[in-house]
Amino acid sequence: MNVNRRAVVTAALALAGGRSLASEARTWPAMPLTLTVPFSPGGGTDMLARTLAEKLSTRLGLSVIVENKPGAAGNIGAEMVVRDKTGHRLLFTTASIAVNPSLYKGLRYDVERDLVPVSMLTSSPLVLAVPGSSDVRSLEDLRRAGASRPDGLNYGSPGTGTTSHLGCAVLSKAMALPATHIPYKGAGQVTTALIAREIDFSMLAAVAATGHIRNGTLRAIGIAGTQAPPGLEGVPLLAHDNPQLEFDNWQALFAPASLEARHVEWLQQALQTVLQQPDIIEKIKGEGATPLGLAPAPTARQVRAELERYAKIVRDFDIQVG
Repeated sequence: MNVNRRAVVTAALALAGGRSLASEARTWPAMPLTLTVPFSPGGGTDMLARTLAEKLSTRLGLSVIVENKPGAAGNIGAEMVVRDKTGHRLLFTTASIAVNPSLYKGLRYDVERDLVPVSMLTSSPLVLAVPGSSDVRSLEDLRRAGASRPDGLNYGSPGTGTTSHLGCAVLSKAMALPATHIPYKGAGQVTTALIAREIDFSMLAAVAATGHIRNGTLRAIGIAGTQAPPGLEGVPLLAHDNPQLEFDNWQALFAPASLEARHVEWLQQALQTVLQQPDIIEKIKGEGATPLGLAPAPTARQVRAELERYAKIVRDFDIQVG
């Protein structure tokens, strides 16, 4: 994703946003806002939600609460937001929402019909990582390691159908690398297994991998994007040679489709202002992500493109959830 181009767009929006926020005669929100995080507490998405909630509370002059509703790869939390009748519950999620419609045929909500994007908040490309104690230091080393083992390699992901799983599957095919998928329950378990060398490699969101790469317990040998995230400059960019290998576990805020467009815009402008604060920029970049704050329209276009792309990957690799 072209972060530099988006930064120009969002900067322009922020200038207009300052005036709009000051002049908006607000009828909404009329009660505290709830950011529903459809994952367990303590992960990168949860921590960012809590950081932004605190800043938004100050910016908006009202309470912004974070509530975790994990389960079914984020679908439980998404359904809760869709079915909320108050209009004050929002969904703080990741790129998983663009994958789930292709995996879960019985979803009781439609991403594009029942939710409206408020803003794509951060970019966090997947990082191809191996154990820090491994002899693998490059893609070629990984290829040789796979060829040298009768049963090939093992890779882990936070679960079947996650962007990590899909990224590793596409990588393995592109490299003709024999590899077996081992699903875990969350990025934390994958990271622990990778450090312990229970698995050979994984593709992890930069926010989950960067700290371990810095302390040497993991080693980055590739970035699944066209631009390295903060702190990982110099790591080879996989998508430069193969555009299929661009996988971004972005974080975004969605609202129920019933929320008026002017309120969606007002909220995005507030978020953009918060994301421009130096301490927030430093915190997000320190975790290996890039702040974006995209407006609703470009966010919707990105989500639509990824819904189509992930549907094709799920079909091509016949990925199914139990």
